[in-house]
Amino acid sequence: MVDVWQPADLTNNTPDLTVLQKLATAAAQLELQGDVSDLLNDQQLASARSWMQFSEENWQAAIEQLSNDERLQLATFYTVAEVKLSGFEARDKNPAIWIFRYLKKTQQLPEKDFIKALKNKTDNRFIPYGSVL
Repeated sequence: MVDVWQPADLTNNTPDLTVLQKLATAAAQLELQGDVSDLLNDQQLASARSWMQFSEENWQAAIEQLSNDERLQLATFYTVAEVKLSGFEARDKNPAIWIFRYLKKTQQLPEKDFIKALKNKTDNRFIPYGSVL
């Protein structure tokens, strides 16, 4: 199967909460198996890719509605997806960065061990907080 780039849906500038929760749930399986096809359909994955084009501001409303565990699982999903799934290369625009900035702003950061483990899952030097400049 060839992945086809899907443009962001400009009529809705916020990621779908239900799909984000499914992505969060799929994070562990993606990490262990590198495949989430039995948990997520092609449309959900295409949406997840297209939302990576959204700005940090567009993500805030959805991030606020997630539980803290879901936020961490979603950050893990996007971090691992960048390494294991085609079309998820984001570098300094990875949604995990938007999640961690939100967590930092609201003083809800996870333990340092979690952050260290997350950084070990990627070669993206921008994870977890983005560019230092």
